[in-house]
Amino acid sequence: MKSITSRAINAALRAAGLGVEIVNNRDGYSYFLDRDGNQVGESVYICFLNQQTISEWVQHARFAIKQGGAK
Repeated sequence: MKSITSRAINAALRAAGLGVEIVNNRDGYSYFLDRDGNQVGESVYICFLNQQTISEWVQHARFAIKQGGAK
């Protein structure tokens, strides 16, 4: 399986026009941030980014936006 990186996830989030990016803090949590650097929605607790497909990350981002809104 090809490794999924935050760069690839962020490219997919931009392509989907979601206005957020993912940040992985290496503590097992990943966060979506808006353009101002504010966290959007709940964090995603997952050990490795490639435990999900890029489309699943996009779905998580959409859910996070519904939870917390993106500016």
